[in-house]
Amino acid sequence: MVTAQQLDKLYVACSKLPDTSVIEEEAHVFESPLLIAMSTVLSLCRKWYSHALPARQRFEQGQYGYLSKEPLDVFSKVYRGIIRDTNDWKILSNALWNNNEWQKAQQLAQLIDYLSEWCRKFHPQLDEPAALKKWASATPKEKFLGKIHRLGPRAYEQLLWYIEGVNSIKLDRHVANFLKEVLGDSVSEEEGVAALKRVAARMGISATSLDARIWDYMQSRANT
Repeated sequence: MVTAQQLDKLYVACSKLPDTSVIEEEAHVFESPLLIAMSTVLSLCRKWYSHALPARQRFEQGQYGYLSKEPLDVFSKVYRGIIRDTNDWKILSNALWNNNEWQKAQQLAQLIDYLSEWCRKFHPQLDEPAALKKWASATPKEKFLGKIHRLGPRAYEQLLWYIEGVNSIKLDRHVANFLKEVLGDSVSEEEGVAALKRVAARMGISATSLDARIWDYMQSRANT
């Protein structure tokens, strides 16, 4: 349990964090279910600025970039046409990102199919960004885990970060390390995230904005 003293300590540390333009840089992604899913998959176990973001930008500037504005089932039809019956996901990876990360291509395809099916089944009357907000509120982490191979808690939290955009903190290594540096090992990750949300409210900013500040500060420090 986070004590009042620890909460104050966390508040002081968070208040010293510089502001960041991360959310503004990613603003166009929030309205594109495909880019949300793609950013989630690409960011897992990869450095964002040197690996994940360049790959996504290659997609956005390439021949399939138009898909970012289309419904998810359009992407599903296109990717099936790309790989056909080869089951060779490297073909899709090369087509999207000009690399051979076939596992990420497969995960993206499966995630898109899962989200598209959920939106059609439960909220066919809504546009997909609105339907995904319903998914976020109706789908606890435990219900998502196991749906797509190797997409675990971090992927779920990243999806919420993009879909909700207000009260989400993605518990990646940057946030986990920040919490450990400030509070030590006495606080669990779940308790730490809850404490960060309380600190964000105390600071008068969204939890997502605080998450972005922590992430930007920690990753920039790691690159120095």
